[in-house]
Amino acid sequence: MSTWQATVRAAASFVVLMSGENSAKPTQLWEGCSSWYYYVTMPVPASTFTIAVGCWTEMKLETYSLNDLATERPFSPSEADFRHIGVCSHMEYPCRFKNASAATQEIIPYRVFAPVCLKGACQETLLRLIPPCLSAAHSVLGTHPFSRLDVLIVPANFPSLGMASPHIVFLSQSILTGRSHLCGTRLCHEIAHAWFGLAIGARDWTEEWLSEGFATHLEDVFWAAAQQLDPREAREQQELRACLRWRRLQDEMRCSPEEMQVLRPSKDKTGHTSDSGASVIKQGLNPEKIFMQVHYLKGYFLLRFLAKRLGDETYLSFLRKFVHTFHGQLILSQDFLQMLLENIPEEKRLGLSVENIYQDWLESCGIPKPLQRERSAEAECGLARQVRAEVTKWIQVNRRPRKRKRRVKEEVFEKLLPDQLVLLLEHLLEQKTLSPRTLQSLQRTYHLHDQDAEVRHRWCELIVKHKFTKAYDSVERFLQEDQAMGVYLYGELMVSEDARQQQLARRCFERTKEQMDRSSAQVVAEMLF
Repeated sequence: MSTWQATVRAAASFVVLMSGENSAKPTQLWEGCSSWYYYVTMPVPASTFTIAVGCWTEMKLETYSLNDLATERPFSPSEADFRHIGVCSHMEYPCRFKNASAATQEIIPYRVFAPVCLKGACQETLLRLIPPCLSAAHSVLGTHPFSRLDVLIVPANFPSLGMASPHIVFLSQSILTGRSHLCGTRLCHEIAHAWFGLAIGARDWTEEWLSEGFATHLEDVFWAAAQQLDPREAREQQELRACLRWRRLQDEMRCSPEEMQVLRPSKDKTGHTSDSGASVIKQGLNPEKIFMQVHYLKGYFLLRFLAKRLGDETYLSFLRKFVHTFHGQLILSQDFLQMLLENIPEEKRLGLSVENIYQDWLESCGIPKPLQRERSAEAECGLARQVRAEVTKWIQVNRRPRKRKRRVKEEVFEKLLPDQLVLLLEHLLEQKTLSPRTLQSLQRTYHLHDQDAEVRHRWCELIVKHKFTKAYDSVERFLQEDQAMGVYLYGELMVSEDARQQQLARRCFERTKEQMDRSSAQVVAEMLF
């Protein structure tokens, strides 16, 4: 943990962005060459240091309405509880948590950078979403740990949908397509990392759930607040997302080695270092690890389980207290769990202890038993039931003969939310056969070409499974433009043992492999050759 400062020289046509706390501007050294200076005063781990250099343009909203801006509002008593100015537990530095004006700053200063060709997409979605998402995060957790935010739209070969560092977030250009849903949820996820992952970091790198589990759980809370949903709507949307994540977790448990399913693999040795200060990161060199979601999903379900046990308001109130206690420090699972249990009233503990949370959730492979019980007992949410009704209609459409003797009443399909569309396509993936006529009708009904990357990914899976050759161009486009999500599709194309699909996979890989992220390219090459 240390502070740093840096001076970077670059061609005058380049923009230099770093994880520094100042919004640096270029200083001309000589014609064609500029200098950029960044620094931090808060000690941070070296792993959070980020630099990005490229031909980007700062994007600004050309027009806006009052609806685009988050409004100032007074704190409710529950929000104010832990926004007091007090003594911090970390090493000495100019801390925002001790700054009264920082505590009331709902929206920190921000800038957005992207290639000029994405100007329209940034103005339509991203720029309008940043203020309400920052304001929502503040309403939930209080003081923003960092004084400013740069958002950079990275090239198609970036290996994930987003990455957060102090003062800067990278977002994939894949989140700019479709409606605002994917962009908003991903932005909320990365904003959440300011508190969990950056201001509070994991002391042992095998405990990624302390960063990713929290960000995944909080993205739903932030996004509901940013949309100003009423409690019933928020609950319904969060239940639907829990349903999708449950399906994803089950898939991951079926398809991954048991040793990669454990959140605290070092058990009692977690956080231990050798005399030289070195520590071992289990699976640290495994290229497949970066594609695994287990730390996101199991971590999310653990926090959801705890929030339900305490009640959302009590849980979020505790979270603000936890942030105030541990910001500026590196922690282990027991720091969070011990403080949580100390703050749970006796009647709500119901046998919960640090040891049984370790045993059930963090140190065992497979699906945690409490989660299995909860999902078995839980009724399907209304939004998921609506999807099931639509799936039934599509199955009926698929069964109809091509040539009908008499005119049959056409099905009327409901308008679906993006997450509902994802669930619909996942259910249809379970069907043994779907005719080209049905697939064409699906594409036309939901305008699948224009949906967000999560929906288009499931659509591409359907195309591959049913060898829908008319839409192979959609798969090619996805593999080239949405590389952060395309690795799994390469596997699907090869497993089919269809010569045309395998040829498509190899052709796309040949076009993109030189620009591809190295780990992604290695995994894809093993699938193809």
